Amino acid sequence: MIELKDLSKRYISKNKYGKKLRVDALKQLSLTLVSDTSYALVGESGSGKSTLARILACVERPTSGEIWFDGKNVAAMRSKALRLKRKEFQMVLQNAQSSLDPRLRIYDSIAEPIRCLTQTSRSDERKMILEIAEKVQLPEALLERFPHELSGGQQKRACIARAMSVSPKFIVFDESVTGLDVTLRKQILDLILQLNRDGRLSMFLFITHNIDVALYMADNIFVMKDGSVIEQLENAASYGDFRHDYSRMLIESLPPRSPLHR
Repeated sequence: MIELKDLSKRYISKNKYGKKLRVDALKQLSLTLVSDTSYALVGESGSGKSTLARILACVERPTSGEIWFDGKNVAAMRSKALRLKRKEFQMVLQNAQSSLDPRLRIYDSIAEPIRCLTQTSRSDERKMILEIAEKVQLPEALLERFPHELSGGQQKRACIARAMSVSPKFIVFDESVTGLDVTLRKQILDLILQLNRDGRLSMFLFITHNIDVALYMADNIFVMKDGSVIEQLENAASYGDFRHDYSRMLIESLPPRSPLHR
């Protein structure tokens, strides 16, 4: 279980006159995520979704608040202890190509977390990577290629494989299908759902700006606005389950027909 308590994140920037500006990306946010459960977080750009994703993946620290995971406050951990814990939290970013090192072959990109966060022999490492590649439907021949030699969908599968390589307890998918065409997007979404059904993803949070995608990916949905969760649904099945005015506005902004169906 992951429990967020009064989580806040403030950024300090400067305007063109050099005056400091305070931006509250998260505002005393409290959430509970239960193991063996899938979640979706939906909201417009600038609502704080990606900030929350980076904090949950331990890429950034909150300004204040607590993140309790398996009885430990991750937000209060020192760097060394946090590094040991980091393999339990992984993240799949929106732009697959930019998140893959262009100098590394796909095999080495997938292997990087294993080498940095575990003490696995190279022979066991290869077995693990080949198994993961098969699970995400990434042909073995592609593992020796560089990122620019792969299609957008193949790059996305490589990123999912890398996140899964250390068997994390929790994965954040941050706008992970944005920019893909409709057919490819559904293939990646179905892949994530299949991995979840197969027990490869014990708990995940799928972040999106599209309520259709949120409904497709999870029964438990959070709606976020201005750094706060303004609606939380369990067992959501349709548009009619959303009650908040902001949620209704997101629904009304959808195209007339969606390519995703539950």
